[in-house]
Amino acid sequence: MEKTIEDPPTSAVLLDRCHFSQVIFNSVEKFYVPGGDITCYYTFAEHFIPRRKDWIGIFRVGWKTTREYYTFMWVALPSDINNKSAKQQEVQFKGEKNTRSKC
Repeated sequence: MEKTIEDPPTSAVLLDRCHFSQVIFNSVEKFYVPGGDITCYYTFAEHFIPRRKDWIGIFRVGWKTTREYYTFMWVALPSDINNKSAKQQEVQFKGEKNTRSKC
C-alpha cells in the first residue's frame, strides 16, 4: 500500500543535525474540556525547517509511540519562513459540539 499525504502519520523524521526542541508549544493548558475546541500555539526554533508532511497530534496521557495519537492535523507550510512572524504558528482542533459523556 503506497503512502499518500492523506495517510495518517506513523513515525518521526530523523534530522541530519539534532537541535533539541525544534518546535516549542506555547500556552499549553493543564487540561482541556472534552468536546471543546483546542487551539495549539507553537513556535519554530531557529534551526527548524518546516516540511510538507509536518503534523501536530493530540495524544492521551501515557502515550509511548507516535502511532498512539487520538487525532492529528497536517500543518500548513508558512508562506515565508524567513519572516519572523512565520515562526509563530497555530492550528485549531475543532471539538465535537453537543456531545455527552457516558458513565
